[in-house]
Amino acid sequence: MNQAEHKTIDTEFLSLSKAKRWVSRWLSPKGPWAIAQAFFILGLIVLVSLLVYETGGTRYAWLHLMYLPIILAAASFGVYGGIVTALVAGFALGPLMPMNSVDGLPQTPANWLFRIFFFLLVGAFSGLISNVLNSQIKRLKEIHGDLLRAHEELKNAQLKLIQTAKLESVGRLAAGVAHEVKNPLAIIQLGVDYLNGTLKKAPNPDYQDTIQEMGDAVRRADTVIKGLLDFSRQEQLALVPHDLNAIIEETLVLVRHELSQHQITLEKNLAAQLPRIEMDRNKVKQVFINIFMNAIQSMGDHGTLTVSTAVLPSVSGAVPQVAMLTQDTGAGIPEDKLDKLFEPFFTTKPVGSGTGLGLSVSRKIIELHSGTINLVNRKGTRGVAVTITFPVPKGNP
Repeated sequence: MNQAEHKTIDTEFLSLSKAKRWVSRWLSPKGPWAIAQAFFILGLIVLVSLLVYETGGTRYAWLHLMYLPIILAAASFGVYGGIVTALVAGFALGPLMPMNSVDGLPQTPANWLFRIFFFLLVGAFSGLISNVLNSQIKRLKEIHGDLLRAHEELKNAQLKLIQTAKLESVGRLAAGVAHEVKNPLAIIQLGVDYLNGTLKKAPNPDYQDTIQEMGDAVRRADTVIKGLLDFSRQEQLALVPHDLNAIIEETLVLVRHELSQHQITLEKNLAAQLPRIEMDRNKVKQVFINIFMNAIQSMGDHGTLTVSTAVLPSVSGAVPQVAMLTQDTGAGIPEDKLDKLFEPFFTTKPVGSGTGLGLSVSRKIIELHSGTINLVNRKGTRGVAVTITFPVPKGNP
């Protein structure tokens, strides 16, 4: 379920909630609202009685409009409301109401008594239906509340699952980060030792170069550590315009040691001037790390990882998209397992080498960005091609 679907569900729940509040207000009136409805129903009885009298009396069909306040009262106040309103309406069209006002022809007792009896039947029956409907509406309100709670729990569970997979990625990156930090710190230590040994001597032109190397090393270590800490921070989905190429570059820094350790050649074909995409930077980096690490593990030692970006033109009025494509030279994916890649806990790795959550969580993250992710074996050669697309926001060139 992507972010647009989440918003649609929230909107539908809100509209349904408003409609139910209005219906509940009418069907279960309380306090001033109940008094207002009672006067409204009484006013309808008076209006129908005047209409019947002015149009000729009870011999004409206008008297059937009296069923309207009876049914409304039954709907609002149940069986007792329907019966009381039926009695009031029956006597309003009873002995004081002529059968023909023009000729001065009165009603017979049998006529208006039968009408009162029939009004009572309608009022009682409508009240029974109202009671059943009220109980169903009450049940629907309970179900609606359960659905809202389940909806929130589902979103929270999805975010927790994403965080779990993120922590797994952090663990996989820990060894690489340790090496990335260790080497710059070694340079710093050598520089400090050098300066300590030469401070007592005459000024040396090498000081400036040594200090520059130390500064560069510190900045590299700071970039790696900050990137890892920023990536591992748990947070809600926050969509902000970002440069896709910049996020790819930041992610490649985090996997640089893995690429170097396995002697993987990195080829980058990043398109210039990509439109900015609304995305959660850390969560998208989590997806890219998972894709890059999968490719590295698939290739083993030696291989080529190609990372490309491009703008996909819109087709038939569709929203234009920005795509990130990775291609590796690994073993590929068995054809009989391609359709299971995004299933939770499914993995093609040996036991103990993966949880099977990486791709399923990655797809969920991309869906939250209204994007797509697709994995296929490369045709005519070894390896896997991964395509991830993001829609370009409206108004973004």
